[in-house]
Amino acid sequence: MGGQHLTWENRIAIESLLKAKVSASQIAAVVGCSKRTVYREIQRGQCEQLNGTTYEMYTIYSAQKAQNRADQMNDLHKGRPVKLCPELAAHLEDYIGTQHYSPAAAVREILLQGLALPQISANTVYRYIYRGYLHLCGLDLPVGRYNVKQKQENSARQKPTGMTAALTNARPRSRPAEDVGFWEMDTVVGTSAGPSRCLLVLTERKTRFEIVRVLESKTAREVLRVLRELRQEFGEDFRKLFKTITCDNGCEFAAAKEMEQFAPIYYCHPYSSWERGTNENQNKPNSPLLQKGKSMACVTADHAEYITLWMNNYPRRLSAGVAPPTS
Repeated sequence: MGGQHLTWENRIAIESLLKAKVSASQIAAVVGCSKRTVYREIQRGQCEQLNGTTYEMYTIYSAQKAQNRADQMNDLHKGRPVKLCPELAAHLEDYIGTQHYSPAAAVREILLQGLALPQISANTVYRYIYRGYLHLCGLDLPVGRYNVKQKQENSARQKPTGMTAALTNARPRSRPAEDVGFWEMDTVVGTSAGPSRCLLVLTERKTRFEIVRVLESKTAREVLRVLRELRQEFGEDFRKLFKTITCDNGCEFAAAKEMEQFAPIYYCHPYSSWERGTNENQNKPNSPLLQKGKSMACVTADHAEYITLWMNNYPRRLSAGVAPPTS
């Protein structure tokens, strides 16, 4: 039977073969299971029966008793009941399907509203989605559940001027966990057939505070323009709030010497986007708003401002105690 459970027909066959004085080995061959399975089944289905001639009790295998016991065990181990009412399902479908929240963020928002609804965990929401209990699918999730492989120590090294220069001036970033001002930066581009306009996203590691700005082209000149605008907006507090900036090795971040006038710049190793893990993870649940892989032709400064507000108000599990920077 290859690991399958015995059926009612199998138990009827075992009972008939035992009455015919067939050995356990032969019964196992007929039923299609191991001899050990037959022995265990006989022991579980034993019952006392009265001999009508001698009026003595004797032990016999009962297929009915064995089946009743199997049904009872299935009921005990069939899993937790589904705690899903129409109102809770509507809220989950709205937050996840329409507002692009993650299951954890959706559960948190429903809890904060104080509604008289069953309390479930984020893992339960994932299970309900994959089992088809909600009008959602894996495409509605910001990211599916996956096993995160252990990465090597998160470090980045500073890059000399020029994209072709060797990465020789290596030194670790200083990022105290209790301090703020350590930013990660990346660009979000549209389709290759669309315009060269893209979005520049900066993420503060401690507070997860986001800044999104429009780049008219994916060039170092445009990145410098945005950094100059940010320095003007924050004024004297800019140096306090922007202690380091970590980015990848894209051509738009090639002006290392010019960018150093704003903050110490660090570059990730090639093909090591996890060295900007905060920025990468922040962009995943917000990819529908960031329009990654779509045309950026209609993206404006107002759209970038809306994305910034949406990101910074997105519910997430984060230790309190540090307020996000404000201009």
